[in-house]
Amino acid sequence: MGIESMSPAARVELVIIGAGGHGREILLYARDLVAAGAPIRVVGFLDEGKPRGQLGESEILGGFGELEALFERSAGVLLEYITAIGDNRARKDCVGKIERFEGRNVVPWTLRHPRAIVGGDVSIGAGTCLAPGTVLTTNVRVGKHCIVNVNASISHDSVVGDFSNINPGVVVAGDVVIGEGCYIGAGATVIDKVSIGAWTTVGAGAVVIEDLPPHVTAVGVPARIIRENESPR
Repeated sequence: MGIESMSPAARVELVIIGAGGHGREILLYARDLVAAGAPIRVVGFLDEGKPRGQLGESEILGGFGELEALFERSAGVLLEYITAIGDNRARKDCVGKIERFEGRNVVPWTLRHPRAIVGGDVSIGAGTCLAPGTVLTTNVRVGKHCIVNVNASISHDSVVGDFSNINPGVVVAGDVVIGEGCYIGAGATVIDKVSIGAWTTVGAGAVVIEDLPPHVTAVGVPARIIRENESPR
């Protein structure tokens, strides 16, 4: 559920999955939304790798084992979550763990920062983050649980698959197809009418001028394949 789809009286009870750097960014973005008038309360962070306790003005609640207790404490309240994890495979694994609680009071939350620019006929999947300065022009499709990071732009008629990570400053031109789980490094450029296969990595600053197959890493200007990647589980 995204901010734009809520009724004025509804309040988001938000759980952030991951208490690292991106998690702290998500907390900041949520506060920016609150300052802009969005009704959000950050319940806290879930993170398997960090001890329980305070994290700035918020709280690390524990790992996924805390979900059951959180459901009990929040009976009758809809919890919303966003996965603040940069690694695409790890983010997909975390979503899988949460989806095992299907039927419980938890759904993915879509973050659209007030300084994101979103044009007409744009679709944003559940659990996706649009960071400050992102630009999606028109007829753009971004899948579920993606990260479109600071000052990244995606032009007309482009598609980004689920669990992809579009890093800061990336430029995606028109009519581009980016497959599931792709990682497009900071400052990379993808020219128009190019397809990038699922779970492919594009290095920072690379310029993609021709199609890339699935499960490879490509770097350089122009981008060249340097290795094959492992397929996700």
